[in-house]
Amino acid sequence: MHKSVLHVAVILAFCVAPWASGALGSEEADEWVGKPAPAFQLQDLDGQPLNLAELTGKKVVWLNFWGLRCGPCVRELPALQKINDAYGSKGLLIIGLNADGVDAAFIRAQLAAREDLKAAGVTFPLAPDPDFAVIDAYGLMGAPLNVIIDRAGVIQYRHEGYEDGDEAQYVQVVEKLLAP
Repeated sequence: MHKSVLHVAVILAFCVAPWASGALGSEEADEWVGKPAPAFQLQDLDGQPLNLAELTGKKVVWLNFWGLRCGPCVRELPALQKINDAYGSKGLLIIGLNADGVDAAFIRAQLAAREDLKAAGVTFPLAPDPDFAVIDAYGLMGAPLNVIIDRAGVIQYRHEGYEDGDEAQYVQVVEKLLAP
């Protein structure tokens, strides 16, 4: 099976599975938390560079791995936008990393055509990962996946799935990492 088809199939399976909306078990999250975040170099939908090495020391970086066909992913976007509105000027950078294996033009077209995506009002950077390089580096098994990286470049939080109310935990993590 082609690598991109396999990735999309795995992501979709986790998006629709009822148990995929819960947090990672502590054992699985502990594998990542406290370890250096894998380096990445991406471009957002406008071609602007997003490079973890350049952000380290300056921003708390939040990678939100999401899919266009993933209901929980799309439902989570407005909550992420609210967090971005509240903390973006305080040093938080949310990057919505699309896990569909599509290019920027396709994502832009979907954002313009779909009412659910328009309603989310996303202003934080969105980036494609058509070759699944970042997705593979971060061990994505189900979407959405949220990985929050401190200013030192260390993973401090990892959560797979989304249920209404998860954003309260996200805010606690962000506030702790942004505290002076």
